[in-house]
Amino acid sequence: MLLLRKREKGVSMPYRHAHWWVLLCIAVILGGFWPSYWSVIGTSRWQFHLHGVIASVWVLMVFTQSWTAHRKTQLPLHRATGQASLFLFPFLIGGLFGIIDVTAKNFVVGDAAENPVTMMHGPAFLTGMLVAAAAYVTLYYRALKERRKVWPHAGYLLGTPIILFESPFSRLVDILGVPAFAVRGPEDFGKIMPSIVWSDAVALAFCLIVYARVGPRARPFLVTGAFVGLQMAVMATTSDVAWIADVLRVVGGIPSVGMVALGVAIGAATSWLGWQAGKRPAPAMPQAGSAVA
Repeated sequence: MLLLRKREKGVSMPYRHAHWWVLLCIAVILGGFWPSYWSVIGTSRWQFHLHGVIASVWVLMVFTQSWTAHRKTQLPLHRATGQASLFLFPFLIGGLFGIIDVTAKNFVVGDAAENPVTMMHGPAFLTGMLVAAAAYVTLYYRALKERRKVWPHAGYLLGTPIILFESPFSRLVDILGVPAFAVRGPEDFGKIMPSIVWSDAVALAFCLIVYARVGPRARPFLVTGAFVGLQMAVMATTSDVAWIADVLRVVGGIPSVGMVALGVAIGAATSWLGWQAGKRPAPAMPQAGSAVA
């Protein structure tokens, strides 16, 4: 069954088999990015290394969190991994901003021969990545704030690999030669955006199926699905929006280190604010003059 639940000593432990779905996401990442990153890793820009390595480690972290949550002997590892995520998350957002930086700078160059796909869909890539960044920040903040409530905490954390899913899956369907999405030359570049939109549709359907099977406790998957639906909408409609192209050119003028630093700062603020929001409230101090038993 999909994301089965488990009961231990009267406590409902959510998403018993979720780690297998995260493992499937890892396989999609390896397969989808094999031609463009893993097989040519030595020639990639540093921004791709930052994003590729940190995003991969993040999904492995989510896998570890899901797997250890159902094994009492592994709870210390679960806690340690969760605490490590506080320091990893800023670099997850920094890596994503690094990809925004590369996209913007390629767009500024304006070389359709060198970067034809970026010139065709640059504004849509920008809006899609900004929605992804907002999704990561929201889901992780909520996972930290709700960390003492197993169902929302697990759901929000498991939502983060779903946001990542579209990018490698849209490449994987091309690699597998799915006729509607296979790109064999410039004449097929028009298939790229439909493959992205349909990949988002798969992720959205997954979120809705989980909610339908689990019920209201799976509300985090509705939140994740809302971000996926928004990303699908903006990616499908903003490739030719002039003012977004202007914004992309402005972003392209920002130093690369500055862009990554901005992402790291946003991620660090999310870790800090989420951790603080999830702390237990301080016990009320007795009022002056009150009777003490």
